[in-house]
Amino acid sequence: MLRHRLAALFEPRSLLVLSTRRLPVVQDPPSLLRGRIADVPVSADGQWDFPATLDFLQSGQRLDMALLCLDPATLPAALDALRIHRPRALMLLPHQTPSANPPKTRADCQAWGRLNDCLVLGPGALGVQRPHLGLNLGLVDHAAPPGRVALVAQSRMVAAAVLDWAGDIQLGFSAVVSTGDTSGVTVAEVLEFLSMDSRTDSIVLYLEEADSSRRFTSALMAAASVKPVIVLKTGRQGPGGSAAADAVFDALLRRTGAVRIRFFVQLFSALKVLVHIKHQRGRRLALFANGYGAAHLALDAMNPADALVRADLATQTRRDLAALLEPGALVDNPVVSHAPLDAARLQQALTLLSADTNVDGVLVLIAPDALSDMDAAADALAQFSDAANKPIISCFIGDASMRSLRHRLDSVGLPAFRTPESAANAFSILAAYHYNQTLAQQALPPEMLNRPPRLDEARTLLGDAIMSGRLTLDRAACRWLLDCFHVPILAEDQPVSELARQNLPMAIHVHQDARFGPYIQFGPGGRPAQLATAHREIELPPLNNYLARQLIQRGKFWSRVLERDLSSAVFEQLREALERISEIISQLPGVRTLSIDPIWWDDTSLFAENIQITLDPNYDGERPENQAYRHMAIHPYPRRQVRPMVLDNGQEWLLRPIRPEDATLLQEFIRNLSDESRYMRFVSMLRELTPRMLARYTRIDYDREVALVATVQVPNPENRGLLRERIVGFAHYLRNADGQGAEYALVIADDWQRRGLGSKLMTSLLQVARRQGLVYIEGIVLSSNRAMLGLMTSLGMTNEPDAEDPGMRRVWMNLDTK
Repeated sequence: MLRHRLAALFEPRSLLVLSTRRLPVVQDPPSLLRGRIADVPVSADGQWDFPATLDFLQSGQRLDMALLCLDPATLPAALDALRIHRPRALMLLPHQTPSANPPKTRADCQAWGRLNDCLVLGPGALGVQRPHLGLNLGLVDHAAPPGRVALVAQSRMVAAAVLDWAGDIQLGFSAVVSTGDTSGVTVAEVLEFLSMDSRTDSIVLYLEEADSSRRFTSALMAAASVKPVIVLKTGRQGPGGSAAADAVFDALLRRTGAVRIRFFVQLFSALKVLVHIKHQRGRRLALFANGYGAAHLALDAMNPADALVRADLATQTRRDLAALLEPGALVDNPVVSHAPLDAARLQQALTLLSADTNVDGVLVLIAPDALSDMDAAADALAQFSDAANKPIISCFIGDASMRSLRHRLDSVGLPAFRTPESAANAFSILAAYHYNQTLAQQALPPEMLNRPPRLDEARTLLGDAIMSGRLTLDRAACRWLLDCFHVPILAEDQPVSELARQNLPMAIHVHQDARFGPYIQFGPGGRPAQLATAHREIELPPLNNYLARQLIQRGKFWSRVLERDLSSAVFEQLREALERISEIISQLPGVRTLSIDPIWWDDTSLFAENIQITLDPNYDGERPENQAYRHMAIHPYPRRQVRPMVLDNGQEWLLRPIRPEDATLLQEFIRNLSDESRYMRFVSMLRELTPRMLARYTRIDYDREVALVATVQVPNPENRGLLRERIVGFAHYLRNADGQGAEYALVIADDWQRRGLGSKLMTSLLQVARRQGLVYIEGIVLSSNRAMLGLMTSLGMTNEPDAEDPGMRRVWMNLDTK
C-alpha cells in the first residue's frame, strides 16, 4: 500500500516547529517524533535562523511537516526560508496578532503550497490531534483521550467546544482536525484518509461549505460505505443559502449513506451513539418507562418526518408484559410501570421487548424514584445491554442524583442521556443511518429497462436544437425526446379522461443545483400546488427501481393521496417514468431543466398536459461516459463495461464492474484463494475480508475508483444444480490524491491462473483508466511474486525497487503513451 499523502499531516515522521510560543508537541514529544523534531528558536525581535540541514533526515529526504505559529507579517520570510527542507505538509496555527489582509495571507500561503508541492492546513487551523499516537499538533494544551471517533470541523471554535465537552465525559477520539477558515487541505481529502484509517470507526463532520461536487461526494460515499458518518452543516439561512439547495444537500447525504443532523446539541447525541451503540437494523422503537411523562416527551420528540416510528408490539409480547408487571401497568408501547423498579423484573421486561420481532431497538426512560434502588436498576440495565442483540439506549432524567448513573452506563458502553428528547433523537440518528445505508447501496441494473433508449436519435435532436440557437424545445420536440426514452406518460395531444381530471394532479420537475448538478422533484402538480409546495420530494440521479419507489412514497403526497387512490398499474408506470427521466438526465448533459406539470391520472394511464424542456447552450455533444458523468454528483453504474469475454482456449467468462450485492461472491472468492495467493495480494495471512473491507471493495464510486470482476457460471449444489455466478478474478484501482494516477491491485483464483485471464482483466482495467483520463497507474508488488511481476512487465509496465521497502517492487506505466 502506497503511503497516503495526508499521512504527513496525521502521522508525520519528522517535524520542524517555528513558533513564537511553546507548543504542546515540543513540550511533550510523542514517541513517533522523538529525536525527529527541529524546534527553531524565535528571538524577541521576531528573527530566526533555519538550520541548513536536519540531522534526522537522510540526504535528499523531504521533511514531513512544518508547524508554524507566527505573526502573519513574517510569514512570507518564513516560507521563503522553509523551502530548503521541502516539507510535505505545512500547518499554520492562529497567532495573537491578526493579519492585516486575511484573504491575501490565505491566498499567498496556498500559492506557496501549490508551488512547492506541499499540503497547507490553515491559516487559522486549530491543528491536528492523533490521541493514540500522543500527537497534539496545535495550541490546545489538553489532548483528547484515545477513542474511535474522528472529528473533522471547518470551524476551530466548534472543534474546541466539542473537545471541551468530550473531556467532561472522557469521550475519546481517533483523530481531530480543524481546517480553519480556508484550507488547501480539503474536507474531501481528509475523508479519504479517514475512510482507510484503521483507528477510526466513525466520523463526525461539521461543515460550513461543501467542497466541489464530485470530489466531496466521492469521498463522502467512500467513507460512509465503511463507517458511520454524521454531518452537521450550517448555512441554510446564511449568505447564499436557500431551502432548495439545503434539500438537495439532504438528498445527497441520503444517497451517500451519511446522516445529517440539524442542531449542535444533536452532535453530542450522535457522538455518544456512534461510540457505544450496536448499529440499528430498522426504525421501530419500543419504549419502557417508570412514568407516563417521560414516555410522552420521548414520543413527542419523534418527528413524523424522521425515520423513527413507534413499534407495534406483538400480541404475545403484550400478554407476557401484562403478566409480568403490576396491575394497571401500560403494556401497549410505551410500556409504563409505576411500581418501584426491581432489577430482575426490569431485565425480564426488556428481554420481552428485545425478543419481539416487531422491535428494532429499545429506549429505557428512568426518572428519579425514592422508592426504587436506582443503582441496582442501572446495573441491571448495563448487564442486559451487554448481552442484547439489539440497540439499547437509556435516559436517566435529572442531574444531581442521576449524573453518576449516566456516567457509569456510558463507561460500560450503554449510552445514557439526560432528557427524553435527546435519547429519542439518538435513536433517530441510528434509524436514519440504516435507511440511508440502504439507499447508498443502490446501483443501476446491469441492463437497461425492457426497451433501451434511442440515444443517437435523442442526441441528434439536442444537437440540432442547440446549433440552431433553440434552447427551449417546442412541444413536438419535447414529445419526441420523451418517446426516445419510452417514458410511459401519454403526450399532450392525447385526450385526458374526465376521471383523470377528478384526481389531484402530479408533477415531475428536473432542476439544476449550482454545486451538485441535476436533481428530480416529485409531488402534487398544477398551479395551486406550485404556489403551496415550494420544495417537493427530491432525489439525485441516477435512479433504479427502488430509488424511484422511495421518491414517490417518501412524501406526504403519497401518504395522504396516492397510497389510497393510485392503482398498482399506474404506480408502476409512474415509477418507470421516473427511472426513464433519470436516464435522460444521465445520458443527455445538454438537458438543463425538464418539467411535466400537471400529470393527470386515472386507473390505467398517466397524461401529460404540459411538457417543458430547456437546454444548455454550452453543451458540446460529448458523451457523458467520456467525461465520467461530470454533470452529475453521483457517477452511474458503468453498465457499458459489462461484456462477455472468451479466453484463448474457448472458455467463456463475463467481465463486469462489481456491485454492492457481490459481497457474498467476493468473500467466497477470497476464502477459496490459497494461502500463498492471499499473502501475495494482501501481504498478510487473512483468510477472509472483514465486513468493512467487503463494503469497501463492493460499494464503489466509479469516478474515483474502478473494480472489475471476471465471473463464470458454475452449478449451485444448494439449488438443485442450477447455474450461479462465481468470481474468478478481481482487478481494482483507486485514484491517487494527485488526481492524475491510481494504485492498482489484481488477484486471480488459483485454478484460473496461467490461462491468460490476468492479462485480459488487467488490460481491461488499463483501458478504463485511459478512458477516465488517468495519466499513470502504479502498484506495489512483493519482490517474491515473480508471476505478477512477469505479467506486469509483459503489459509494458516498468519494474523498479520501492524506495521505502526493499522487499517490494514498484511497477508503473504512463497511460498517455500507450
